[in-house]
Amino acid sequence: MRPKYYGEITIISGQMHKSVIKRSQLKSRITLYMRRTAIALAAAALLLAPAALRCSPSGLGRSIAMSRLVTPNNDNRNDTFVFRCYNPRDAAVEARIYDLAGREIAAMSLKHRSNGIPAVIDNNAGEYYDFEWNPNAGGRRPGGIYIYQVRLENTVYKGTVTVIR
Repeated sequence: MRPKYYGEITIISGQMHKSVIKRSQLKSRITLYMRRTAIALAAAALLLAPAALRCSPSGLGRSIAMSRLVTPNNDNRNDTFVFRCYNPRDAAVEARIYDLAGREIAAMSLKHRSNGIPAVIDNNAGEYYDFEWNPNAGGRRPGGIYIYQVRLENTVYKGTVTVIR
């Protein structure tokens, strides 16, 4: 295991070595640590901002990937990848999953409720259709990164989905 060096503190496999810090340096190191934490929090806020905008009322009428991390372990939490497609005109939709080599591995299907009716969300902005992909269906897919592509009329939505096993 490669040691991590933090100023005068070196951590090797969970043990601290050379942990003597002069009192005069302690305040500046704490300030530096707090700045790094603040920068990390600001970066996290910037990464989450697009998702927050999609969920806002002004984000109505957009198609989005609901969660790009899939953990298909049958615990009913993030077991499938869902793409919510805004389709008020009932246009034809093609939703496919590819591996990183560009080979098509699955076609996403329209998500259905337990009673067999398609899961359509209707509100004042129009209708949303949920397309889903289950990495365990049709042969278990290994963990890794996959590419999704959704075609709706003249618009193509592309992105990645990560399967964690």
